[in-house]
Amino acid sequence: MNGDIDAAIRAWREQTTPVAADPQSLLAYRWSGHVRAVVEAESAYLVLMRIETDPSWRGQGEASRVLDWLTTLCDRYGVTLLGQANADDANGLSQGDLLDWYARHGFHIDDSRRGGPLVWYPRRPETIA
Repeated sequence: MNGDIDAAIRAWREQTTPVAADPQSLLAYRWSGHVRAVVEAESAYLVLMRIETDPSWRGQGEASRVLDWLTTLCDRYGVTLLGQANADDANGLSQGDLLDWYARHGFHIDDSRRGGPLVWYPRRPETIA
């Protein structure tokens, strides 16, 4: 699966709004509703670096809505999505719950690396070592 990465990232940027620059962060967050996320384009796939729901909106399905939209975008453009699934907010999901959440959205869990689990939608490309 090596579709139109440029069209997919362009659609992401067109349908989200940038978060005000944070000098403490190197990540370029964008808002989609009450969810802020970082999606970057690599040469062979999109990378979901972070996804976070505004604390006052947690538990209402906002992040699921954004994730479903992202997977639909990937399907439309024939693009693979790699997610970095590390829970690091004491107020968010536990690591196990986060992996279960991704699995419910059709992601393949890859826990073979030492740095933490990765999640792939729709699956991990065979060309990735």
